[in-house]
Amino acid sequence: MRRARNLVLDTVIGRWKSLFAEKQWPLVDHWCQFLLARNNKAISRDTWSQLLEFVRYVDPALSNYDAERAWTYLIDELFEYLTKNGIVQIGQMTDLSQKC
Repeated sequence: MRRARNLVLDTVIGRWKSLFAEKQWPLVDHWCQFLLARNNKAISRDTWSQLLEFVRYVDPALSNYDAERAWTYLIDELFEYLTKNGIVQIGQMTDLSQKC
């Protein structure tokens, strides 16, 4: 059987919340809100994999975010969303208590 290229958004949000509850990525709720606001119905496997890499590579204050790295467009847009909405100021984190 062939694996689906896209994953249903509601399913992956549940998986991310479980996964990052253990790994304690403080931006997970903002990521979920960002995706829900965009009315995405599905997430590609590439985005799933890239987010895991993003969490490992980029600190939560985004001080080491590299726009030249080959992130998926959603991760680049997340960076813009977090900085433009004042959720994260480069090198500083604001209150991350928002839940999705």
